[in-house]
Amino acid sequence: MLTALVALLVAAPPPHCGPLDLDTALLLAGRRSDEVAIRESEQAAAEADRSLARAARILPISTATLITGPSPGARGNVLQANHTNRSLRDLAPFGRIEVDVVQPIYTWGQLGAASDAAEAGVKARTLLVQDTLAQVQLRVVQLFWGEALARKLLAIAADVESALTEVDKRMAESVASGDGGVNASDRYRVELFKGQLHVRKADAQRGLEQTRIGLAATLGMAPAELELVQANVLEAPLPPTVDAGAARADAEHRRPDLLALDQAIAARQAEVRANHGAMLPQIFAAGTFVFAYAPNRDLQLNPWVNDPFNQLAAGAVIGLRQNLAFPLLSAQVEKAEAELATLERQRSGLLRLVQVQVDTAVSDLAAAQAKQTAARTALTAARSWFRSATLNFGVGVVEARDLLEAYGGYIESQVGLAQSSYEVIVNRARLDQVTGAQPKRGEPQCSER
Repeated sequence: MLTALVALLVAAPPPHCGPLDLDTALLLAGRRSDEVAIRESEQAAAEADRSLARAARILPISTATLITGPSPGARGNVLQANHTNRSLRDLAPFGRIEVDVVQPIYTWGQLGAASDAAEAGVKARTLLVQDTLAQVQLRVVQLFWGEALARKLLAIAADVESALTEVDKRMAESVASGDGGVNASDRYRVELFKGQLHVRKADAQRGLEQTRIGLAATLGMAPAELELVQANVLEAPLPPTVDAGAARADAEHRRPDLLALDQAIAARQAEVRANHGAMLPQIFAAGTFVFAYAPNRDLQLNPWVNDPFNQLAAGAVIGLRQNLAFPLLSAQVEKAEAELATLERQRSGLLRLVQVQVDTAVSDLAAAQAKQTAARTALTAARSWFRSATLNFGVGVVEARDLLEAYGGYIESQVGLAQSSYEVIVNRARLDQVTGAQPKRGEPQCSER
């Protein structure tokens, strides 16, 4: 009984994915993203090309031919035959096998260069998989925390609606008592405040729906299937200070698209070597083996006589082959060198672009951190202002418009802190992506479907 229970637990599928935290969402994106899958298919094709390049070094030309059919009888030899070959009598089956092989011995590095180019192609495609995965996971971070930001803004809007209900109640009491604390302009201000609140609430709701749609598409599921952990954008840890010089150095040594271009250059250099080798004579070994047998024909032992129905022959040679199409070969070398120069120029341009991206990301992160610090200070001040205005309005010291102004400032400071916190998170993730930080890899601890 215990053994059966253990087997059932082992065979049970992993739990369904949901609600998803950020780490699980990142892992699922790597497993389900169409963009990553396409890159992985290209990597598999490059690995097949590498296998072909390696296989070309061992017996690239190797054939075996087996034939059979009716053989006319033949008795005697070249000097004396006991019947004519124009008769269909004495037919019998015969068999013949021919084996021919050619093995390159020395190709001036042509085959080795082809293998090196294929190996560089595999490395480049592997790096491009990593680059695409990093971009997809950056989008997941943006969408995941965008959903959290939208929920925070909707929560703020709900709090504002609740507070406005209390303001309406107090204003109605003030009007009923005739104390003069509320006038017509105050009521208009409240209505304007409500209208602006509804606009922002609609924007936040649209943002929530769009981020969920985008995240669900990235994770390869329907929006209705998407379940997320209720993360608080204000509780995300603050990233450390980043040195721009160190970030540029990291990007230059880690960016997968830059490293992939290095591998493309290496592959093109190998192609140039292969084209140079093709202009030189190729040394090869060749071998052949032939065996044919027909029971109704006499063996011919004269070395000058060849009977294709009864034969045994084998041989091996070493040869030299020279391609004489020198104009064509020279043009191929020039083309490969021109393509190599293009890739080298692209590499220089990409390096400058990477440095600009890193500097921009560092600047954006520093600005977002400064905004977040200022927003925290502003929230503290706005909270104190609102509390003071609430107390003063309760004792009739200030008018309703003063309370609305204080409350509006308090709301704006909450929204500003939430948005600046989101910007810090996204800009930190963007900096990780442009500096070539390793994307998250692994198997999600749940079923994929």
